[in-house]
Amino acid sequence: MPTPMPVRRAALQATAAAAWLALAGCASLHDEPPAAPVATPVEVVPELEIVPAPAAPPPRAAPRPAPRPRVPAQRDVVVLFQEGIAGYSEIAARIAEQLPTARYRTAFVAIHAPDSPDLLAPLVALRPAAVVAVGREAAEFARDHLVGTPLVFCQVFNYQEFLGDGKPVWGVSPMPPVALQLRGWTSVDPSRRRIGLIVSDEHSTLIDDVRAAAGSAVEIKHEVSSSDRETLYLFKRLASQVDGFWLVPDNRILSPNVLHELLSYAAGHGVGVLVFNDALLSWGALMSATSTPADVARGVNAVLDRIAAGTTKELPPLTPLTEIKLQVNGDVASRLGVGGAPEASWVIREPD
Repeated sequence: MPTPMPVRRAALQATAAAAWLALAGCASLHDEPPAAPVATPVEVVPELEIVPAPAAPPPRAAPRPAPRPRVPAQRDVVVLFQEGIAGYSEIAARIAEQLPTARYRTAFVAIHAPDSPDLLAPLVALRPAAVVAVGREAAEFARDHLVGTPLVFCQVFNYQEFLGDGKPVWGVSPMPPVALQLRGWTSVDPSRRRIGLIVSDEHSTLIDDVRAAAGSAVEIKHEVSSSDRETLYLFKRLASQVDGFWLVPDNRILSPNVLHELLSYAAGHGVGVLVFNDALLSWGALMSATSTPADVARGVNAVLDRIAAGTTKELPPLTPLTEIKLQVNGDVASRLGVGGAPEASWVIREPD
């Protein structure tokens, strides 16, 4: 039977309403707020204190190289020596040998013709920083021709005229120490009690030096002479009063002829004579006391170093020696009854 129209309409409306409600239900589900998420625990890391790194030090400057030691310039030194005099050339050679080559240039000049142009011209042109003179003739040459140049002389007994007046001139003693000479003499002849000594007036102070060195053990009998002939006369007068005689190298009161006669007289009268040159042993002397080339050279070079350093204010006019060479004439020693004398020469030094 056919469904009545009002019923069909009502059914369609119900179906539509159900469909709408279904759609509405879906819509209402999407509009609900989402469930809150479950919180995950977070590990709390404590804050670290950030310390700034230390500032880098400023770059260090490269060290400066150490300054090189100042090398003094070489100084020209002329060594003049008297040609033909025994020992002078050896002393000149020792002086040059001891001078440091890094500081000194040495030129040797043998004095044979002092006024010749071939000798003077090169020396004047060289303009040396200092001159060394070995022997009197060399010292006179330097004084006369190299005026104003510092001068160091040696082997000059009568030296007084070269010194003074503020001149740049210094010397090395021409004699070994008096005390060393007496010590060596006593070692050979300890019985000696009275010594004769003759000097010129210019060297009268030597008497006090000898007395001081001899002390009370030895008596010094002395005279002052003004010429070689007077020296011979005084010697003969003293010979009978002494058992030893001391000759000094003073050419003002000695000459070769007088020396020959004096030593011959001494040998004939039993007087032992101490002389200043080995060559005089063959003339009849008992003993010689001489300086050594090495010691003279040390004295000269010490003065040159003071000149180079500019420290001459306190430099003495004469630099003393420090050693002595002794030699005995064996034949004369035997005749005089002096026993135990060494056959060879020997050296003694201060402060030995």
